[in-house]
Amino acid sequence: MSQSKILMAIFLMTASLLLHAQIRISGFVKDIQTQELMVGAHVIEQNTHNATVTNNNGYFSIILPLNSTVEFSFVGFKPTILTLKLRNDSLITVYLEPGTELEEVMVKAQKTYIPNTIHLSRIEMINTPSIGSTPDVLKTLQLHAGVQSQNEGSSLLLVRGGNPGENLYLLDNVPLIYVNHLGGFISVFNPEIINDVVLYKGAFPPKYGSKLSSVVDIVQKEGTPEKLRGSFEIGVTGGTLALEGPLGLRNSSFILTGRKTFVDLLYLGITSILDDSYKVFYGFHDLNAKFSWKPDAKNSLHLNLYQGDDYLNFWSTTKSNEISERSSHGNIWGNWMISVRYNHVWSSRIFNSNSLSYTRYRLKDVTKYKINSPDDSHISSIIYFSSVQDFSFRSAWQYRPIKFWSMDFGLQTAFLIHKPNLFESDNSTPIGEETIYTLENAAYLDNLLTIFNKLKANIGVRTVSYAAEKFLDFVFEPRISLNIEVSKEHSINLNYMQVNQYSHLIFTSQTFLNNEIWVPADTDIPPAWSEQYSTGWTGYFRNQKFKTEVELYYKKLDDLSTYREGYTSLMGDENWKTKIETGGKGIAYGAEFGIYKNYGKWTGFLNYTYSHSIRQYMEINQGEEYLFEYDRPNCLSLGMIYPINDHITFSTNWIYQTGLPYTPAIGRYLVPTDLYYENGDPFYAEELIYGERNSQRMRDYHRMDIALNYTRLTKKRKFKSTWTFSIYNLYNRQNPYYYYYNTDNTGEINPPSPYDAFKPLSMYQVSYFSIIPSIAYKVYFESSSSNKDKRSEREKEKSSKFKDWLYQKE
Repeated sequence: MSQSKILMAIFLMTASLLLHAQIRISGFVKDIQTQELMVGAHVIEQNTHNATVTNNNGYFSIILPLNSTVEFSFVGFKPTILTLKLRNDSLITVYLEPGTELEEVMVKAQKTYIPNTIHLSRIEMINTPSIGSTPDVLKTLQLHAGVQSQNEGSSLLLVRGGNPGENLYLLDNVPLIYVNHLGGFISVFNPEIINDVVLYKGAFPPKYGSKLSSVVDIVQKEGTPEKLRGSFEIGVTGGTLALEGPLGLRNSSFILTGRKTFVDLLYLGITSILDDSYKVFYGFHDLNAKFSWKPDAKNSLHLNLYQGDDYLNFWSTTKSNEISERSSHGNIWGNWMISVRYNHVWSSRIFNSNSLSYTRYRLKDVTKYKINSPDDSHISSIIYFSSVQDFSFRSAWQYRPIKFWSMDFGLQTAFLIHKPNLFESDNSTPIGEETIYTLENAAYLDNLLTIFNKLKANIGVRTVSYAAEKFLDFVFEPRISLNIEVSKEHSINLNYMQVNQYSHLIFTSQTFLNNEIWVPADTDIPPAWSEQYSTGWTGYFRNQKFKTEVELYYKKLDDLSTYREGYTSLMGDENWKTKIETGGKGIAYGAEFGIYKNYGKWTGFLNYTYSHSIRQYMEINQGEEYLFEYDRPNCLSLGMIYPINDHITFSTNWIYQTGLPYTPAIGRYLVPTDLYYENGDPFYAEELIYGERNSQRMRDYHRMDIALNYTRLTKKRKFKSTWTFSIYNLYNRQNPYYYYYNTDNTGEINPPSPYDAFKPLSMYQVSYFSIIPSIAYKVYFESSSSNKDKRSEREKEKSSKFKDWLYQKE
């Protein structure tokens, strides 16, 4: 036998021995009290430090040597250490118990940091001060580096120089089209049903696409199968009710949440008292429901429902002599969403999730006018309607062939029905009633390679095909992410990605009435495109008590769309596409710095972002580059959470931001109109002459918020309640919301007559949010009956039937 054949035989024998000396362990990590799947739990083999984390289904898969000792941990829970004496690939279910050993858990957990992401904990969200003392997931995310708000009080996200329409919001992996209540004041995501939140600022994994700037991946709770429990909260903005518990089927559960404003009738009553001829009614509600069934350890079925609406109505009545006039205006907007998801563990190496969903966003604006008089009596109405419907299917697969290589791959398809601009009145035929059908298909592959436990490389690609009437597009979107472990405490990362967006959000800022319109790409409106480079460093200090992050990014954008100058709405125009400016280019770059205190008597953060964002359109600002409307070069946020004792927690935030840019007026002139005075002289209207677009800035923005949470627990009655006291804008900073020009500060602009004496114009500031104290009360309740013992018996029965599967419970 030749020497080469001998060497080959030795190699194959060695490889075979090594292969048989390892097993693959897969399974789920759950909260022992609520049975909730734990997203982002850490699984670490103690000898080799081989590690992984659970995905957004609470699932993990890891290759281990025989007789390995494995630690399972999650922030705020006691770690569980298991010695797995197994000889075959196995599926396990591990339960973690809430505890106070945060120091050890935090040390372990930080070893699997994912660059360009923000992982929002529920503790951080609940303790962040907010208007109305009600937690808001999007406003909490705005405190992190690289994320900004549109304007004061808004929960809209601006990520790394992007606009609000460039963010993908996923609710249990289903896109939600509109995500705000109250003109952006509150997000639609009810914190009572949120289990986990991850924001991707860049370097998206290939499974995400269709948006340029960020991905907000929100995983909902499943509800406990143990017993019926719930909570009720009442605050300044409204009330929230949450219920969860078992269903009739074995291993099934549900969770229901709902929110409703209480200010509806208050608005109506106050306006009726102030002026009987004028009434205002505003409110919103949202409903979430999730039903889960797990017939066995390998299968689970989930049904998700969401419905939420905002509604704003005005009524005006005028009576004089024998004439009666009545006018009304109604504006309603919101989402419907329903989805079905089926998860299946094919083997210890393969996990699959399939979902079918329907989402609809619609905006409806109705104006009615009625007059009664001896000479005339008629009714007229004007209706504007815009909607998007999304029918989607997604199939996601995870395959772990060997220890150092894993793959995520899948298919996605979305059929969308757009009605951008339907306008109908009594005196004309409907216009703009065009229905646009689009089909977007995507396939993706993501390879995760671990080399010598020092380099983790995510190398993937997403392919997208898009079809609209007379328009076809096919693109490749490469994604590369490298994470290099320089030492146990320090790592650096390098990232590159491309992404395309096939629908544009056309909106106007600084308006309470909703007018967000989604416009699909076609031959007239090309799809938007972005390319982003980023690099960063992460370091831990003082036994990982402190974490420090530094990230740099550079982003190019192309084929952006917005309103043409002079337009703020598409309503009522048959040729609505002529109001849209296309072909925009953009550049955004910046540096992000973050310091986090992870554990100890108090926790907190300091985040700073330096950024710059510009735009350029051929027909805007004479074709020259200009500052993006939301360009803020400096953003600083500080936060702290301090538990005073077991019942009282104090938290505070301080925020500083450079003022937003605005376009200054540099002159004024009179323009004759079609109206005339009684003497025949024309009526003149005053127009302002504006300078270079966004060439000046408003005053800098800053404020401080504080909150105090008091929790009371009575064990005998199984009763828990929480009082939340908060103050928004503690030192009453008058931050500008917008500027306007006038001859005085009355807010009323009266067009001057050519005979009037000249009065100089001055610029005035409008501020909406002064110091706002608020209070909220929340009570938790639960039934006395429990399914815990029954579940334990079922698990013991299963373990005896399936010898190759391990069910491990602490």
